[in-house]
Amino acid sequence: MSNPSLVRSALNSHKIVWLGTAVCAVLLLSLCLSPGAANAQVLYGSLTGNVTDPSGAAVPGAHVEALNVNTGVTRVAASDASGIYLFNELQPGTYKVTISAMNFGALVTESVRVDANTTRRVDVQLQLKQQVETVTVTNAAPLLQTDRADVNTQLESSQLANLPLTSSAGRSFQALYRIIPGFGIAVETNSGSGNPQRSMTTNVNGGSTQGNATRIDGALDTYTWLPANVAYVPPVDSIEEVNVATNSYDAEQGMAGGSAAINVHIKSGTNRVL
Repeated sequence: MSNPSLVRSALNSHKIVWLGTAVCAVLLLSLCLSPGAANAQVLYGSLTGNVTDPSGAAVPGAHVEALNVNTGVTRVAASDASGIYLFNELQPGTYKVTISAMNFGALVTESVRVDANTTRRVDVQLQLKQQVETVTVTNAAPLLQTDRADVNTQLESSQLANLPLTSSAGRSFQALYRIIPGFGIAVETNSGSGNPQRSMTTNVNGGSTQGNATRIDGALDTYTWLPANVAYVPPVDSIEEVNVATNSYDAEQGMAGGSAAINVHIKSGTNRVL
């Protein structure tokens, strides 16, 4: 074989090795980043709605502010050409929503509760400015969620504080599974040495107990040796809320073939001095 042929062969081999290394690096990076992005999405809630005028026509370019009354953090958005506004990745909490537009009076909606892994809708109809300056609405909880297809139940901090949560280790949020449709009676499985955290589990919609996935602030909580149990059961007083999805899961849950996606959210600080 001539020297030029040897050189071309060596160059081609080098290109193949470099290309294979680059492909492996990209795949490894995607594997590392994808779970984190998916877990992050279940930590937050969304807020959306339509802004219309007295005739029902869309109001584009309306200024929308969402103020977290506990932390004082404000998010700002604008309605699009169809009059729709959207906030993604809102920290769970109670919000004050203020919407205003040129030639229209401001409308303030108070006590808007945004929960993790849910979409809250607040539609408003603005009034002409010469007729009204500001309208304040005390918002009530919605009876039906229409912006998401998943079936989920929200366990609020008031339920965790007031309902009986009995287990052999004291109060456990898992004891409230009994009030969620599709859940069986949660029991402690395995011995004290095999389940020292006294985790409780049950079947959901007839599925396997190993199909339940529990996350604490987005981090998967799994007891490797006994996958039906969780590795850590947080104290009830530290929990802000628990969101449990049992069917028609959104993609971020990663629950293909699973039974229940249980998302536990720990209380965070506020700007209030008690």
